[in-house]
Amino acid sequence: MVALKASLAVLRSFLFGSRRRSLFGVWLIFVILLLLVQIIAGSVNNRVTNISTFLCAFSTLLFWSFRTPLTSLVSRWGASPRTKFILIGSAGAIWVETLFWSVERVFGITGVAANPNLAIDLLATMPWYVLMIALLWRVQTTYRYTLLELLLLGGIYELGADGIFGAVLHGMVSLETFPLVVLIIPQFIMVYSFMILPSSYMLRPEMEKRVRKEPKGNVRRLIFGLLPLLGLIPYIVLFVLIFSH
Repeated sequence: MVALKASLAVLRSFLFGSRRRSLFGVWLIFVILLLLVQIIAGSVNNRVTNISTFLCAFSTLLFWSFRTPLTSLVSRWGASPRTKFILIGSAGAIWVETLFWSVERVFGITGVAANPNLAIDLLATMPWYVLMIALLWRVQTTYRYTLLELLLLGGIYELGADGIFGAVLHGMVSLETFPLVVLIIPQFIMVYSFMILPSSYMLRPEMEKRVRKEPKGNVRRLIFGLLPLLGLIPYIVLFVLIFSH
C-alpha cells in the first residue's frame, strides 16, 4: 500500500509537472471519466472494454510500484538487452490480451477480444505485438524519448492497430467517427502502457548507450517514433491472404 501511494504521488508529479504534462493530465482525466460513465451506463461490450482498460492501467501502476527490484532482477538476467526488451514487451502483450479475454469470459460475451479461444486470440495478435516491440527497440536506440512520449506513441500504435485497422475491418470508422477515435487516445495509452513502459524503463540505460543520433528537431524524432506502425503492413497482408479465400 505504501509503494502504491508513493507511485500515485510520482504519477501525479509526472502528469502535472509542466504545462504540457498538465494538458495531457487533464485530457487523461476527461477520458477516464468518460470510461467510468460507460462502465456504469454503457453497453456490456463497452463495460468489458473499459474495465479491461483500467486493469491494464492498474497493471502498469503495479509495475511502477515495484520497478526498482524488478529492474535489478532484469539486470542480472544473462540475455542480451534487445532480447530482454522484446521478451518483456511480448509478455506484457500476452498479459493485456489475456486480461481482455478473461473479462470477456466473466461477462459471458464475445466480440471484445480478438477471438473467444485464447490460443487463437494470441496467434492472431502476437505477430503484430512482437513486430511493434522489436521496432520500438530500434526507435529507442536511435533517438532518446521521454517516458511520456513513449506512452503517447503507444497510444498511437493502438490507434493504428485497433482504432483504425480493426475498426475499418468491422466497418466502424468513418470521417465522422475518426475525431472521436482520436479523442480517446488516452484509453489506447492505458491499454498499451503495460507493453511499452516496463521494458522501456528497465532497459533504458542499455538503450541510451546505443543511441545513434541526436535529435535535429522534435518533428523528425517523433516521426521516427512511428516506425513500429510499419509492423502493421505484414500483419495486414497476412490477414488479407487468410481471409480472401
